[in-house]
Amino acid sequence: MNCWEILALEPTSDKTKVKQAYDEKVKMINVEKDPLAFKKLKDAYDSAIFLSGAIIESNRPVEPDTPSVEVNDSNIGTTTFNSEAETKANQNDVEHFIVKESAVELNNKRMPLKEVQKALPENETEERKQTTSVLIFKQELAMIYEKMDFFSDVEKWTPLFSNELKWTSDEYNEITEIIQIFLQSNYRVLSRQIIIYFETFFDFDSLAKEYKIEDNFRYTWTKIKHVPPFSFDIYQDIPKEERIEYFTNRYELFQIVEGAVANQSSWFERLNVCKTITTKDYDVINLQISYLLLNDFRMEQEQTVTEFKVLIGEANTLKANKTSAFFNAYYEWVKQKGSTNDVLIYNNSELTIPVTIFKLLIGYVYFSLSRHSRVKECWGELSKKNPSLFRPKELAMLQLTEPMRSLPKKKKSMWQYLWVIFLLVMVVSKINGIISRDNERNSYSSIPDLESSFSGENDSEYSDISADLLELKESENLYDQFIYYFYIDREDEDRANFIDTNLVGQAKEKAQRVMISELPETLIDSRYDFYASPDNVAGYGPVTALTLLDEEEPFIILQEDKDEKISNVFGNGWEVLPKEKFEALWADIQVRPMMSQKFFVVYYLLSDERNENIKDNPEYATENVKKLLERNRSMPIAQEFEAGTWQISQDDEDKLYTIINDKDDKHRFILSYDDYGRLEHIFGDEWEKIDDFKKKTIYDNAEEEKIGVY
Repeated sequence: MNCWEILALEPTSDKTKVKQAYDEKVKMINVEKDPLAFKKLKDAYDSAIFLSGAIIESNRPVEPDTPSVEVNDSNIGTTTFNSEAETKANQNDVEHFIVKESAVELNNKRMPLKEVQKALPENETEERKQTTSVLIFKQELAMIYEKMDFFSDVEKWTPLFSNELKWTSDEYNEITEIIQIFLQSNYRVLSRQIIIYFETFFDFDSLAKEYKIEDNFRYTWTKIKHVPPFSFDIYQDIPKEERIEYFTNRYELFQIVEGAVANQSSWFERLNVCKTITTKDYDVINLQISYLLLNDFRMEQEQTVTEFKVLIGEANTLKANKTSAFFNAYYEWVKQKGSTNDVLIYNNSELTIPVTIFKLLIGYVYFSLSRHSRVKECWGELSKKNPSLFRPKELAMLQLTEPMRSLPKKKKSMWQYLWVIFLLVMVVSKINGIISRDNERNSYSSIPDLESSFSGENDSEYSDISADLLELKESENLYDQFIYYFYIDREDEDRANFIDTNLVGQAKEKAQRVMISELPETLIDSRYDFYASPDNVAGYGPVTALTLLDEEEPFIILQEDKDEKISNVFGNGWEVLPKEKFEALWADIQVRPMMSQKFFVVYYLLSDERNENIKDNPEYATENVKKLLERNRSMPIAQEFEAGTWQISQDDEDKLYTIINDKDDKHRFILSYDDYGRLEHIFGDEWEKIDDFKKKTIYDNAEEEKIGVY
């Protein structure tokens, strides 16, 4: 059934009639009980609204308006949509230059080089004979194109470059031009792997820079090397003659979302083309979710939530993938069922969605945390592309305040200088009078002075330091003592002994010559004004981040050596790390338990490179667990966890645990963590044993929400 049949409506250009038909039909559907029927009706409505703009209810013939797009500096990197004729021409470009420009007619099957040379006329010059490699290259490229299976499999392309070392300089240049033309015509239907493979033979970056401004390749090369990381596994399910059309439209759907503007007509036109050909592409479904969130990233509308659930269900049914997991984690966070870390652990490089959507969603998470600098990073460019996405309060956070201009100094008159001199003379006279009177006083202390001396009222030691801050000095934690000696009582006589005893290396050297005045002032009036975040990070070892309660990032990070002594201090006034490294270290510290869990499931249970992963990721496990992992590394890959879930729990002492479930939601592992967020125990069959009573307690205390993140 087409959209008009679903709506029970004759084709019309009247959008009011379409809306009325939709309103009548939607009343007959229970959205909660039958979300698929609702989605089908909604798709029909969207299609009808789009088609209604193309229907002309008159007998007057209308010439289609085909816009032409000129390439200039103003539209570099913007989305352009080809007309049908242009798209068809692009699809045939390769065949035109490969077949019709050939000087020698070649058979459909590959001919050996000697046979091609025989096919040349006898009077051909030696220079002409050198182009036979180019002719073979064109022939093989035409054959690859004709098979329509060249989209992502590098092995399909390796025969094309088997004689690359035998090419002459002229042949190489000519073949380079051929590949350039091929890429310009077909980059929308190629995977990143293929383009990277081409780059091993041709330096396209240099070629793009050398070209003059009017050359088209200079502009398209940026798009070519940044094609979306789509999967092309479904190409065999698509009829051969429709593959180019399908993958081209999928690429354009990506570009519409990337542009950050909800272009409904172009979107639904291309989406309908894709859905007519196949509905088994989870990349297209993830793009539908992206488009849905582009219009309502706060997920405040019930319709958004309903459609989201339907789409995420379809995507997970086809294949469990990281993009769907990211969307699910974001949904759980929006509905206050998941933590921010569950969303922030993802990186856009591992997802198949436009950067625009990733920044839009991540920016919203940071907005809720009042992380101003991160919000600006995510939303800065987006707010310029489409400010209508954001509310006034959100835009206000993006506004940069201009520094106050200093007022020009006024010139002082002669009378002002004379007045200052007079005041100085009076002050000096007063001071001399006070000194002379003090010299006449008796040298004995008065009785009140003696009483205050014995009572300790004049004792300045600790007079301005509260009792709970004094506890930091006696604390067993090095970071507490460090805070006390360098940020609370900088004149304490025991500070030198603390430095000699507990600091080594660069930390000790810096502490001995640090200027107290260089250290930033910190408003620590209580031991509860800051908190410590210990961790064990690859490349750094044990570290502890110290953060003020009202701040987003730590003011210092302490690094310890194997003897648990402070070996380095990162922060203002100490060793300064580049901003990006400091932020990366802080991010690593924040998400440690979840990363340790992910290491165990993704890089151990589901991996066939366990030895390498254990060696490359020592920060995620204690020594005992490392031995346990090495002992069980020969176990088969546990595919049952690919679609698994996990739950957060705790024991009676509030210690953190996570329960790992398989795809059937059966409890399989219980993980515990040490103070640094490393895996401390792995409880499960053929692993570590756990007391039955404690196991029951952990299961009973588990949160009901089961999260699928792998």
